[in-house]
Amino acid sequence: MNDARIELGRSGLRVAPLCIGTWQLSGAWGRDTSQGAAAVRHAFDRGLNFFDTAYAYGWGSAEEGLGRALADLIRTRRDELVIVTKGGVRPANGGYERNSDAPVLRGMIENSLRLLGTDHVDLFLIHWPDPSVAFDDTARVLEGFVRDGLARRVGVSNFSVEQMNAFSAGGRIAAVQVPYCAVRQGVEREVIPHCAANGIGIMGHAALAHGLLSGSVLRGGSFASDDWRVNAREFKGPDFERRLTIAEALAAIAAGQGCTLAELSLAWVRAHPAGVIPVVGVQRPADVDSCLRALELRLDDAVLQAIRSLGAQAPEPESTTIAIRTPAG
Repeated sequence: MNDARIELGRSGLRVAPLCIGTWQLSGAWGRDTSQGAAAVRHAFDRGLNFFDTAYAYGWGSAEEGLGRALADLIRTRRDELVIVTKGGVRPANGGYERNSDAPVLRGMIENSLRLLGTDHVDLFLIHWPDPSVAFDDTARVLEGFVRDGLARRVGVSNFSVEQMNAFSAGGRIAAVQVPYCAVRQGVEREVIPHCAANGIGIMGHAALAHGLLSGSVLRGGSFASDDWRVNAREFKGPDFERRLTIAEALAAIAAGQGCTLAELSLAWVRAHPAGVIPVVGVQRPADVDSCLRALELRLDDAVLQAIRSLGAQAPEPESTTIAIRTPAG
């Protein structure tokens, strides 16, 4: 890959046109994360500089894993990396809870920096909206992180347009993460147009639908016992069967284009005129090479529309359930 960089919205951050996600380093996709760590380093060696993680990915495990994988680069070439992490979700009652209280967020970003082995992140996002705290107040807390040098830019993840507008009353949103792929197009209706109109960078997470669009999820197959998908509603029942049928049809389109389903799916995301940057978890170094081939793939308008029309028929999966706090008293 060449060293081409694009600006993430109007943030001033210069990034590769694809972001490497690191949920796989948390152990949620299997306890052996060694190949995932090797893939992260291979991504940098192939010219990718954009990496995404979160405290909620294994309660710091993924952040620590990313820090180890890039340790020498963080020490010696930090300005070449763009590292994103997310906070505002913490353990509660055996699960997850949204919490954007100011002291909680401060503790999270400081802990994340320690785990990553760096003195700042390039982008810090609120992982899920916490309606228990006024969004503009949360924005002001994040602006404090920028003033203190803990983060270069800040933003949000999984926010609606209404929530983003409320947040913007207290500070600027540099970038947003939203679920976006060929079989999950809902954010095209409001969120993507809003971001494009306001110079907000757009990161499309789950760009391969958690493996459904990678070609690794097969009819009649099963997941390993330590893979989170084994118990996920998104991968069970008639809606999953419908999405799988659509993925198989998309794979046929990919074969006609001389590429893999994953490459076709990533090329489709990158073709969006708003400049959506896909976030992709890579399990092994070869996955990085496939991602880079996708960046070189050019699909004509007829193929893009065929993918859009087919994918739009997919049932929208339920969003990940992150509990909202019960107000005290």
